Amino acid sequence: MRRKCIYDMLLCFLIFSAGRIFAQASNPEDAGIKPFEKDSAASSGQINTFSDTVVEEKVLVQQQTLKVNNTSVVANPFGVKNINEDLVYRPIGYGGLEVGQIASGYWSCYKNSSIPFHIAHVWQEKAYCNFGYDVLYKKRLNINLLCGGSLGFSTPQVSQATETQQPRYLFSLKNASISYPFIDNDKLSLSTQLGYFPFKYNPEVRNLGEYLFRTNAYPLLVHSEFDNPQADILGLKINFKYSPADFISINNDLLFHSELYFVPVQNWSLSDVFSTTVFNALTIGGGISFCNLISAYQGTYNSLTWYDYQYYQKYYMVDENGDSTLFDWKSTKVVARASFDLKKFIHTDIFGKNDLVLYSEAAVIGLKNYPKYFTDMRDRTFYSIGFNFPGLKFFDVINGEIEYCRDTSSFSSAGLYSISQGTSNYTFLKEGDLTSAHIKRDPFRWSVYVKKSVLDGHVSFVGQCARDHKKINFYYYDYNYMSYIETLPTSKDWWWSFKTEFNF
Repeated sequence: MRRKCIYDMLLCFLIFSAGRIFAQASNPEDAGIKPFEKDSAASSGQINTFSDTVVEEKVLVQQQTLKVNNTSVVANPFGVKNINEDLVYRPIGYGGLEVGQIASGYWSCYKNSSIPFHIAHVWQEKAYCNFGYDVLYKKRLNINLLCGGSLGFSTPQVSQATETQQPRYLFSLKNASISYPFIDNDKLSLSTQLGYFPFKYNPEVRNLGEYLFRTNAYPLLVHSEFDNPQADILGLKINFKYSPADFISINNDLLFHSELYFVPVQNWSLSDVFSTTVFNALTIGGGISFCNLISAYQGTYNSLTWYDYQYYQKYYMVDENGDSTLFDWKSTKVVARASFDLKKFIHTDIFGKNDLVLYSEAAVIGLKNYPKYFTDMRDRTFYSIGFNFPGLKFFDVINGEIEYCRDTSSFSSAGLYSISQGTSNYTFLKEGDLTSAHIKRDPFRWSVYVKKSVLDGHVSFVGQCARDHKKINFYYYDYNYMSYIETLPTSKDWWWSFKTEFNF
């Protein structure tokens, strides 16, 4: 483990060193021109999403160009710099500190998987830093590069595993993609993006939602991260936008992407997401995803036996009638969403841009039923609703969300790794007031989110308390000590987190 940690740190150092050399070689100060010190490109607080930066960098055509040794150098308040007339780049970086606590929850390990035990007041802590470049070539070709690292701690810390009692340093890739607009005018645009990049189809969601790319059907699982309600895509995206009139706009994203979150990774899926906005107030959209459509593995794929015979035994299930069923990795997910901005019908300027937005999302994760565990599609259906309360331009966002899914399983991923925690319809909870009984998981989840930015958006404070799909961060890769169930199964369980983030 320590050797892998050293390799990760060395790789991160080499990438940052290469970026530093590139920056020094192309810095306008080398040409005797000192750029403006203020950089407000990150003031929107969306610096981790690079796909919208092309418009910002087109302002370069309006900037005064200086000639030094036949090289164009432009200095402007956005911190965007010209290497020459064709190549423009902008450095981007952000970091932060997260602290929080699991007020009440449960943890289960392989050694005692049938009886998860209660945890309370468990401290959470994380620091992170990311740095990258946004490059524009000939005002059209956009290259996005962003990587970084994080420092975290295992939860819980196990005395038999000394690595859980030490800080854990991890390297991470955030963006490595290239995009190109084939058509780009006021009414019609057609562009493509290739590589590894973040993707978010529901801009209002702060925690509960974005189900199309963050879920697994068999068994039912949800990928969730604090203040990161979006998916990471590895593959190809084709975006189409059309505005036939000033009051209406149509958007469609077609994606061919590789699986990153759930076993079997590397399988390829085909997805399509669309939305229509009218009067800049009402948005209606939806999407469909054909998951694991193409297998990356040779041999038998038409079942869950893609790895070895052990998987075949696990998923070759015999029901009460003696009939056998072979599960399939393939699944079809569908989603529908809507949002309504109430501010458009209230004639006042006291509200912020995110205030008074009501939105909802519904998703079916797996249209096909299987015997015993997955007999009813309604068990795999999510409903969520959210509202942005008035922040009155003091808070960026004050948000509340509620989710309902009637499935009462443990939402355990152990079955994907051949660990016998299973996907039982009930979760064993051992606690005094529960008398060791079978307790159904509460079908309702909730989340409260608040964000405040200062100093032109260069510093932001984010707080959240929730009963969501959180899983414990455990950095010791030993099945004997890892927990695969969700941490907050009952209505009494919840956690909170607070983050300070700074960017340029």
